[in-house]
Amino acid sequence: MSENLWALARALIVTALFMPLLIKFLKQSKEQAVIRKLGPDHQAKSGTPSMGGALFVVAASLSALIGGGVHNGWQGVMAMAIPVFAFLAYAIIGGIDDTLKLVNHADDGFAFKPKLLAQTASAAIIMLIMWLMDVPFTLYVPLLGTYNLGIFYFIFLWFWLVGWSNATNLTDGLDGLLAGISIIVYAAYSVVAMHMQNQIIVVFNFAVIGSLIGFLIFNKPKAKIFMGDTGSLALGAGLAIESILLGVPFSLIWFGLVFVIETLSVIIQTIGYHFWHKRIFPMAPIHHSFEKFGWSEWQIGTLFWILSAILAVAGIFYMN
Repeated sequence: MSENLWALARALIVTALFMPLLIKFLKQSKEQAVIRKLGPDHQAKSGTPSMGGALFVVAASLSALIGGGVHNGWQGVMAMAIPVFAFLAYAIIGGIDDTLKLVNHADDGFAFKPKLLAQTASAAIIMLIMWLMDVPFTLYVPLLGTYNLGIFYFIFLWFWLVGWSNATNLTDGLDGLLAGISIIVYAAYSVVAMHMQNQIIVVFNFAVIGSLIGFLIFNKPKAKIFMGDTGSLALGAGLAIESILLGVPFSLIWFGLVFVIETLSVIIQTIGYHFWHKRIFPMAPIHHSFEKFGWSEWQIGTLFWILSAILAVAGIFYMN
């Protein structure tokens, strides 16, 4: 078995074995997800524990670091430190957010300013690690060429990490939705990384995919546990950093188009209501609009997964 499959298997087994214990612990401690009062009627989910992302993030990170070491010894572990740190850093930020929501029993967790400061500090550390690892601060813009941004690269890095982590966070609103889409997008980038012979990203992605498969066993409708911001922010940050490390950051706009659509639906809804006091969609993010039309979570998830799969296949075909 190749190290890629070992990375997947390790993360899957750890997540699947320990998730029931985490669910039991969270239920006994009465830590459950706060169901948004302004959202759809999901009160039937009341009592479902959150922060399941903490387990799959740790499982994927450990498996990836082991895989990096098997691939190229200490150098492999160091190279793996960039995607793993981004993954863990944003998981911690999400974890603080989740914890505050649970403690305060409110929709709002991490206040805007300290959360933004934490995201900015994380981006700065990631850029420092990239500099220490001699990763060039260049940005490839399709049709325009490659530009060396130097210290100004931080602006793009910060925007990309914050933007995509928030986009995946907005998508996480239905059982299994984000986990399923993320498996597809990470799989797509695995193929791209294989073509580019970037084994570090391949191992990292297989570890994430394995952990998500293990998590999805408990997160499919009706979910026994939610990933929370701990998982959703980590997944977006992981995709953002690996698109950068592969040198094709803007490809994420295509592969992650579902995340873009979800985010745009929120922006459009907010603008429409602010300026014209009208709701453009029945509800935003847009997956909730399908709920308003009477679709089940399985139907919505399947539609979005199929769309993501089509985008992934088309993107891979174009890039390779």
